[in-house]
Parts: sequence; C-alpha cells; structure tokens
Amino acid sequence: MTMPQNWTILAFMENPSGSDIYFHSVDPVNSPWPYHVAAGGHTNVSAKDGMVSHRYHQHTLILTLSGEGRIKVGDGVFATGAGSLVWLDTSRKYAHGAARKNQWSYIWVAVSGHGLDRLHEQIGLQENPAFDEVDNLKPCFTDIVQNLADHLPSADAAMNAQIASIVAVLFTKRIGAIAEDVSDPVSNVMRQLRKDISRDWNISSLADIAGLSPSQLFRRFRTVAGTSPISWLRQERMVLARHLLTVSAENISNVAMRCGYVDPFHFSRDFKRHNGCSPRSFRATARF
Repeated sequence: MTMPQNWTILAFMENPSGSDIYFHSVDPVNSPWPYHVAAGGHTNVSAKDGMVSHRYHQHTLILTLSGEGRIKVGDGVFATGAGSLVWLDTSRKYAHGAARKNQWSYIWVAVSGHGLDRLHEQIGLQENPAFDEVDNLKPCFTDIVQNLADHLPSADAAMNAQIASIVAVLFTKRIGAIAEDVSDPVSNVMRQLRKDISRDWNISSLADIAGLSPSQLFRRFRTVAGTSPISWLRQERMVLARHLLTVSAENISNVAMRCGYVDPFHFSRDFKRHNGCSPRSFRATARF
C-alpha cells in the first residue's frame, strides 16, 4: 500500500471531563504551508483534576472560554480567565490546570512551524506567556478546530490562514517588548537542534553555540527543559520519528536517517525503548 505524501490522520476522543480532541498530521517536509497544526479541541477541567504537563514538543495556544486556569512556567504562575490566551512551548517545563475551586473551559491548538520558536523567544513568552483581552480570536480557534473535525482537503490552507491571524494579533500586542538582540543560550541551542535534527551533535558543539562551558550548558538546559541537551534531542527525534511513521510511506531506514540515526538497528532499539514497540509495529498500529 502506497500512501500519499499528504496523508492525514484524524481522531476524536471523549474523556470523562468532556473534552473533544482532534488530531491532524502532515509531513512538514512535503507540505507547502509554513504552519503545521497537530491537534486541537475543547477541554473542560476542574480543580480536582490537578495540574498536568504533557511534553508534545510543539507550541500550544490556549484560549479560555470560561472559568479560570493556572499556568506554571519556570518560576512564574499566571492566571487565565475568560477571553485570555496562553502560548506555551511544550518542550519546556510547564504545568496547567483549573484554579482552586474552579472550573476551566478552554479551546486550544497545538502547532509547529517556521519562526514560532524565534517569535516565542522574541516577545518574551518564556517569562510571561499570557495575553489578556483577546476574545476576538475565538472565531479563529473555532475555525481551526472545525477544520480538524471536518477533515477537508482545504483544511491546511484554512488553518494556516487562521494561525497567521492569531500570531499577528499576539505579535502586535507584544511589539513593545520585542528584544532586538535575543541571546538566551538555551533557546539558541534548541533552535539549532530542531533546525538540523539529523546532525551528529555532541555537547561540545552545543556548548559553542550557547557560548557556555559544557557544564554550564547542562545546568541551564536542565533548569529550562527538565533534561539534558542530548536527552532533549533524543526526545525531539522520537517525536519526528512517530510523525514520519504515521504520515509517510518512507522505509524505516530513511526515517532513521531523517531522525539522525545512521544505523537503523540503533534507531529501532531507541524507538522501542521510548515507545514500547518497534517502528514497524508502531506504523501498523498508527495506520489501521
């Protein structure tokens, strides 16, 4: 069976909290669009559900519909009420949940794409990820989730237009906070790793990019991401591997090469360690 390059998976889930989640996949290498929406939906939680933190290694935009949420990023805790938005880089340490004795209802999208890492850094979202009074963005979020649900051929084009609108509004609201010379070493390292994920990286070359000693980089990276640079890179490679095995028909050796593994056996061993099954078994389960 040969799968088209833009083959897409769409799934719908309901859980006890009443959340609706839709998944959408497209191979970014073969896509003509700058943004890639991986998932989106509506979520309803209460304080008793606690704080959650899921590593998706994407940017997640959360627009509160009602109630109040709490977002933990780094050392800060931020409140999010109706009409406010939070932009999270989920490759970094974070947690979120409903405020105490509160319900929290929100609509969200998970997206990756050109310039998002840099923009997240430039407009200060590592220090303050919250935007107030952006209820006017609700139609954009609703349209994205509807496109995920409808699974139309035009979905990627429509979703890219809406993501661009959202990003433009958020950029304008933070334009006064833009740093002309962003030099956060951890962000620089993350950006280079994602840009050239198949390269045979070592800690010395990453330390050179950061302008730090290897031990300094290790400490600062762990503070931001909760893990070492090399472990973070391995997680990024596994995210890419799962994606490619789902949306492309490439053989396992090619997927391994694109994820930075010269040896397919080494790739299969790492993949099974992280995912509990071989790449071939994962692909068969994901497809059917």
